[in-house]
Amino acid sequence: MSLEFKKIEVNSIQEMLPFYAMRHNMTCDSVFLESYVWKDYYNVRYAIWENKALLWLMENEGRCFSAMPLCREEDLPGAFAAIEEYFNEELGYPLVINLADEYAVKYLNLPEDKYLVEEQVDSRDYLYNGDAMRSLAGKKLHKKKNRVNAFKREYEGRYEYRRLCCSDSHDVWVFLDRWRQQKGEEVEEHLDYEVKGIHDILKNCSEFSIHMGGVYIDGQMEAFTIGSYNPVEHMAVIHIEKANPEINGLYQFINQQFLIEEFPEAEWVNREDDMGLEGLRKAKMTYYPADYARKYLVEQLLNGSKGYHWAEQIANTTAGSVLTYLDAEDKDETKHLWHMCFPEDSESFIEYYYKEKTKDNEILVKKDNGLLISMVQYNPYAVKLRGRLWKLDYLVGVATEESRRREGHFRDVFVKMLHDEEAAGKPITYLVPVNPAVYAPMGFTFIGNVASYELTEEAKKTLTRTVCQDTPEDCGRAAVYMEQWLGARYEMYTRRDAAYVSRLIKELASENGTLEFLEQDGRLVGLDAYWGWEVREHRLLYAEDAYTVKTGEKPWNMARLTNIGALLAAFGLKQAEQQGEEKRMLTLGIRMNDSILEMNNGEFVWTIGETGSSLKARKPEPDTCGCTENVSIWLETKPEELVSWLFGCRKAEEIWGGQLENKGLAEILAQVDTVNGVYLDEIV
Repeated sequence: MSLEFKKIEVNSIQEMLPFYAMRHNMTCDSVFLESYVWKDYYNVRYAIWENKALLWLMENEGRCFSAMPLCREEDLPGAFAAIEEYFNEELGYPLVINLADEYAVKYLNLPEDKYLVEEQVDSRDYLYNGDAMRSLAGKKLHKKKNRVNAFKREYEGRYEYRRLCCSDSHDVWVFLDRWRQQKGEEVEEHLDYEVKGIHDILKNCSEFSIHMGGVYIDGQMEAFTIGSYNPVEHMAVIHIEKANPEINGLYQFINQQFLIEEFPEAEWVNREDDMGLEGLRKAKMTYYPADYARKYLVEQLLNGSKGYHWAEQIANTTAGSVLTYLDAEDKDETKHLWHMCFPEDSESFIEYYYKEKTKDNEILVKKDNGLLISMVQYNPYAVKLRGRLWKLDYLVGVATEESRRREGHFRDVFVKMLHDEEAAGKPITYLVPVNPAVYAPMGFTFIGNVASYELTEEAKKTLTRTVCQDTPEDCGRAAVYMEQWLGARYEMYTRRDAAYVSRLIKELASENGTLEFLEQDGRLVGLDAYWGWEVREHRLLYAEDAYTVKTGEKPWNMARLTNIGALLAAFGLKQAEQQGEEKRMLTLGIRMNDSILEMNNGEFVWTIGETGSSLKARKPEPDTCGCTENVSIWLETKPEELVSWLFGCRKAEEIWGGQLENKGLAEILAQVDTVNGVYLDEIV
């Protein structure tokens, strides 16, 4: 095959440029400058095939690979076959293509028995909406806009944005040398190649169709950036962006200003990949990408197996999926997913949450090829159930990246969570569902309602309001009142103490709210709280019945059985109506059908007394459960049925109507002391 591969030089530009706008391609490699910047790092060479396509030859540690041909879409199959033949016959290697763009991969539709095609997740480019990046409008980008405005205020009259040209090269060199020295010696190897590539661009900038911008403060360059334009996709590609990191808001300012001045009509902005660097990934996610330009590793198979064992090493990819709990210092990496999935939450509330609530919570995440795609957060609470104190986990922040939904990631996270809760001996775990239908298949069911109250018109006129301050005295006073109010009305509720109230005050403040004492002639008769920046919402009202009117009630908490032994140990028989009656002990067999938690699945013997109960698993072999009771009455049930009944949400006859034709079963269930009133009204 006659293919002549040549190094990329300045005089190569006119020969190569026509091939860059022949088909759809949203990656940063769709513009010439990207190839030029990294030509030395990958020892890039190119060849023209039949005047139809630009073919590539690259190296990584002496190993050859290629990139997807640049050509018209109808010429892709022929160009692909040409580079494959060159690798097979001239080099004696199977073909490996790195960073293949998604459009070409889908168009070629390569057969699975001949090619391995894997997404290189860490190499995908971040795509942003052009209008959003220029305006920084909306709640999500409000923080960026604030930083831009803060920069303008601090350096008012001292800063200047300039469109750069070749005559400004010296300023860029001086700044770049200063920036590189700040990085020190222990930096990634690619930085030196990037700096060299920038120098090459500046030396020959008159040959390129590029855009450059800089920010000067007091006459000295403190930031600069370089970009290209893809006319097919109406997309700006930002190749280089450097700024003095000690100047607050400078990165945000040049990011926005460059797009306003140089790419006012760009519909898309490609800010390239994150190279698998966690810090860079976090920075790019804070701008909330609208999409990604996905890239793929394409490897030719030999007799159905991989030809290279090293091929995946040329990608910036951490392969495989993993479920893991985040360390304290890594919890902030979930913040972008929270922003993405809960856009209604204000920036101040999210800042409160990640500063305060993550101090003592756990975050379980699923990562795919190093990329965070799904999470659930466990917020611990002390929950009172009659005379017991349970340490339970309230599940919040249940989220999956939008592009990865309906792939089973949510279920993977929840199944692990449930197994871990069971192993920890937690009786139940609970949440407040946005959509109950999502959680019902996992065995969650409603256990409690939340009632809403308003003050009577008379109370509004006569009661005195005083803000509850975040002090030990005020928090302690509020906690005592809450405990009395809840204990008089509910059998199960979250314990209130001074620490609980202190955190509640911080939570309310994050949404412009306060907790207030309600007093009548100096006597504390209630607590009231409103919050909300734009629309004021009633957060809570705990007050004596004489001062309130009930305005509504709605289902609030769903719970899931996690450890059947720990749950049933908290329940006993109703107290005898007359003192002196003989203490009762009843035995009930339970056949539990739990499709997720094997430890809860099977036959159990529940021995129930007036002060508590015990549970023993019954093995498949007879009389091996460690008990000698002759179990004659059995209840067949599921986790959601048992939980719904025990917590007083549904009656036994509603759940097990047919089974209750067995009068013995009906009599036993009627004597079990189920919960009368559950109140878990926390938001997070």
